[in-house]
Amino acid sequence: MSGLEKILQQIKDDSDAAVAKIKGEAERSANEKKQKILREAEKETAAIAARASAECEDIKARAESSAALAKKQAMLNAKQQIISQIISKAHKRLLALPVNEYFGIIEKMIAKNAHKNEKGSIAFNKSDSKRLPKGFNDKLSKLSGGMLTLSDTAVNIDGGFVLIYGGIEENCSFDAIFSEKYDELQDEVYSLLFS
Repeated sequence: MSGLEKILQQIKDDSDAAVAKIKGEAERSANEKKQKILREAEKETAAIAARASAECEDIKARAESSAALAKKQAMLNAKQQIISQIISKAHKRLLALPVNEYFGIIEKMIAKNAHKNEKGSIAFNKSDSKRLPKGFNDKLSKLSGGMLTLSDTAVNIDGGFVLIYGGIEENCSFDAIFSEKYDELQDEVYSLLFS
């Protein structure tokens, strides 16, 4: 091998060594960058997974809360419906009482609501006017101290009566009483059923 060939061979060997060194450094640098990117990707993946898990837990908690609220509302609505039905049945039963019991209640209501020192009249609906018990006028006179007379005009109410004093009417119908006392009745029925 001649001197030129040796020089060329040396240049080639140096060049191959330099290429191998650069290639090795490039591969090492690429591997380091790859590992760094993989570590960052793993961190980002873990962060995304943690956020997704927290969001899922939040959605689940809101759904459970919403379901619990909907259940409470449904229970409340069912209770309200039951209470309304019971009050309505009580109202209907009151209207359907036998004559003596029905007018016994009417007499108590007259005693409670009649003005003791004022002349007036009492009016019933058409049905109740027809079924007044015997001697009712005497009881009416006794209950009101002779201050109330029976009106000839029927009123349009479900049951009960209307007191009339000097053109002013006091509605003592069962409808009016049930409406006025509805909240109290509702509370009473609730405590009987659900307490």
